[in-house]
Amino acid sequence: MNPERPPVPLAHPSGPLAGYRVLDLADEKGQLGTRLLAELGADVIKIEPPRDGDPARQHAPFFRNEAGAETSLFWWTMNAGKRSITLQLKLEAGRQLFHRLVALSDIVVETCMPGESAALGLDYAAIERANPSAILVSITGFGQDGPYAGWHATDIVGAAMGGLMYLNGDPERGPVRTTVPQAYTQVNVQAMVGALIALYARPLNGGRGQHVDVSMQEAVANAMDNAQQTWDIRRVNASGPGLYRNTAGIRTARYLFETADGWVAALQAGGLIGQQANAIIDWLAEHGEARGLDAPEWRQKLTSLQPLAPEEREYVEETMAAFCRTRKKEDLVAEAQRRGAGWAPVFSPREIVESKQLAVRGYWTRVTHEDLGESFTYPGAPFRLSATPWMQRGRAPHIGEHNEEVYCGLLGLEPQELRRLRLRMVI
Repeated sequence: MNPERPPVPLAHPSGPLAGYRVLDLADEKGQLGTRLLAELGADVIKIEPPRDGDPARQHAPFFRNEAGAETSLFWWTMNAGKRSITLQLKLEAGRQLFHRLVALSDIVVETCMPGESAALGLDYAAIERANPSAILVSITGFGQDGPYAGWHATDIVGAAMGGLMYLNGDPERGPVRTTVPQAYTQVNVQAMVGALIALYARPLNGGRGQHVDVSMQEAVANAMDNAQQTWDIRRVNASGPGLYRNTAGIRTARYLFETADGWVAALQAGGLIGQQANAIIDWLAEHGEARGLDAPEWRQKLTSLQPLAPEEREYVEETMAAFCRTRKKEDLVAEAQRRGAGWAPVFSPREIVESKQLAVRGYWTRVTHEDLGESFTYPGAPFRLSATPWMQRGRAPHIGEHNEEVYCGLLGLEPQELRRLRLRMVI
């Protein structure tokens, strides 16, 4: 190893999962989750097909718009801090090597379609034979059984069939998908929760592992707050409310308002409707823009919590919309917060990266890509542990970057044997 180059991944001996090993054979449904395990100290080994590597390496966008196996920003983000080896599980020699690795590992994560894992030696029976204490995490679109088990599912399918898509959008245009893959995010996080619970339960299970069956549809449905219960108990089918708030399945007052430089989120028509409405009415009146809402009868009506007639609510919302339209969002939010209203600016991705709140908390971290001679800003910890910290462990690995390190150092293969395996396309 070049002493001037940082190791890939960086060591993290103080992490709460230091000493545990994870074999990652997952697609997009599991790569974020295993990255989180790596950042908690686990030795995560990404197992990829020989030559071209994992298909996720071809996901756009690419660094400098140059498509390639090592330039995908998706790959960088989802696989930072892992080791990479190549292995062909379609070959018996590959499966034998894999099971030797399983014998030295704690968690195996796979995303095969139900019924396809046995041919690759990835079914729980094979994992258990290789290592009775290993935990197998199987992440699929709909779980290992049921009428949809054989259906293929990308993020958009998970968002649609988990209920998330129906709750986005507006009545005039119908359901929409969140731009970035939130169904994948939900199943990644829930799968790793299941893996860590199984790891915690292992001593209670006589030291034996177990099979963790994770459904993307169920993971998304689990994040839908009370939408399902609203139907089950009240028979109200909540749907995308657009600029308005959906409360218990019923569209209520507008809460999104356009500003001179973006949007603000401000519940109950910016606070003009509700018991604390007088503070916001006073604010508008001070600028001469209350449009009569500062009259006693309007104040009584807006603070009494009695339902407004549709034309009255529309007038109130138009008043707030006109007030916001000529002002900057952060100025509006600062003053609203000072007056006791819980407004928030709607941040774009650029504004999140430039957020002073995240900067003060040191959320963003710089990651060196010594192969490119540059460093880049990466997302930081989604949580903070005071005694066993999270740690960003460096860039994502190149295809098979750790073959010699794992096969020779961990499994004890001789270099000439490694060369033979490479010529036979086993690795």
